[in-house]
Amino acid sequence: MNKLLTRGGIEIIAVFIGISGGLWSEKQIELKKTIISEKIALQSIREEFVSDSTALFGIVKSIENEQKNIEVLLNHIAEDTTLSDSNLNSLIFEMIYFTYLTYDNSIYESLIKGAGKKIIQVDSVSRAISSIYEATYKHLGNVFELQKDLLATKTYNSFVESGGYLDTKRFSITESLGENQSEMFDEVFSNKKFVTQVAFHYDTNYFILNQYKWALKRVKKAIVEVDTYLSKSV
Repeated sequence: MNKLLTRGGIEIIAVFIGISGGLWSEKQIELKKTIISEKIALQSIREEFVSDSTALFGIVKSIENEQKNIEVLLNHIAEDTTLSDSNLNSLIFEMIYFTYLTYDNSIYESLIKGAGKKIIQVDSVSRAISSIYEATYKHLGNVFELQKDLLATKTYNSFVESGGYLDTKRFSITESLGENQSEMFDEVFSNKKFVTQVAFHYDTNYFILNQYKWALKRVKKAIVEVDTYLSKSV
């Protein structure tokens, strides 16, 4: 009887070990799949961040250059310097057409956010990535609206309402009108509404510039976070 009980106990243990071993194997297989998915996602996200950081750096430089040109324009308006009509056209054009970040979040949406399970194993890395897409980039969307509505559009409207028009290859229709550009610029620059808008454009652009600098730092920090984790998991 005791032998039968012992044999039965051994069989139960063997079955338990078999089940446990099977479950462990399944978990290991699932873990390996997750690690592979994680690596693919992180490498893809990293490439996006590197591309975005390059774009952000270019935007920062573009705004800094725009600020220098607005200073030149304001000096011309104050009669501290004299610019040609061609230079004035270019300066006005630069204030109307601006650079901003266009990003692709499809990789993040499909590989991480929409994966149906947690792909990134380390919370700090997951937070670093999600904060860029869910906070930083969404904030830059609001910054874009400021650039468009408060700066570019208002500056252009103010310029036109003050009697201005652009006579460049981009706006070649005006070349056949026979208008005197020098007289036009004199009229526009004597309009206080336009001068006030240029000054507002200049001051507000510093806020815009700092937002892009802030975003660039955050994206670079996220790249370091991803690189550090990937180097440890090799």
